[in-house]
Amino acid sequence: MWFTLSLVLNAAIQYQQHTAHEDVIYITCFFLKAVVLSAERTELHVKPVRPGKTTGRFMNLKVDLFQDDVLKVTANLIFGSIPLETGPNLPSSHRPKCPLTLHPATAQTVEQFNKANFAKHTEWAVDKSVSKDGDGVVFGCWTGYADKSGTEKLEADTLGVFLDITISPFSVIADDPNWKGMNMWLPTLVMSLEFKVKLPLQSCVSESSPRGFAPTTLGQFNRKSHLRNGRYTDIVELWTAPCNIGDKECVVDEKWRERMVCVAVGGQMGLLVPAELNQRHSSPPDPKL
Repeated sequence: MWFTLSLVLNAAIQYQQHTAHEDVIYITCFFLKAVVLSAERTELHVKPVRPGKTTGRFMNLKVDLFQDDVLKVTANLIFGSIPLETGPNLPSSHRPKCPLTLHPATAQTVEQFNKANFAKHTEWAVDKSVSKDGDGVVFGCWTGYADKSGTEKLEADTLGVFLDITISPFSVIADDPNWKGMNMWLPTLVMSLEFKVKLPLQSCVSESSPRGFAPTTLGQFNRKSHLRNGRYTDIVELWTAPCNIGDKECVVDEKWRERMVCVAVGGQMGLLVPAELNQRHSSPPDPKL
């Protein structure tokens, strides 16, 4: 689902290029039907919510994704202009720290569980201390591009992909007697993503972090909670990283967590249903005689 959100973002960002509102600030996606790779034709229709309204602080867009003339996804977006430093911020005494406690310089990459083709271009390292939080079902990791040459940068339309390639927090309770042996599918009904800073990340040099951040690595903090009757709430935070995963040249300072900045906050309402339901929908219908 996050990958589909990235496609929608990419279309909207291209539409807004060379305008006074180039930076995406917020997106909400409603998933009406499953997006499939087998479709013969996929189209994204982008239009302003208020045609002719090009002045002001924000610009609202609507994007519809069609596959073979069937509406699959509809999205609403807010664009604006994100300066590096403007407006009020929380005072340092109330500003949250990066929720990850494992410094990426000392983190070790693990085998990528995701079998999708794009996953081989990424890397990630789990922060096991996060899962011991005990407040809801949580998961934390460092993730980013495996290629550190700088040819690839973390842009707004790629953040959705990095939200989609890590382990679901529900996997941490797989050994619970009430969950053991259950094979579940997590379809998404609605998803949102708010961007807190200007991208790409090397632009994020602020008074609190004059050295900037790693341009190809992010911290991910994922919390799933309030699961009732198969419907759950999912909140994901993406944070800047002081260095890339396993960077031996990085000097670890005690206040690194305070210097990190939240890049984006994502949320979704999803369902937890038997996996066989997904298999049933994805299987071709039986031929009729």
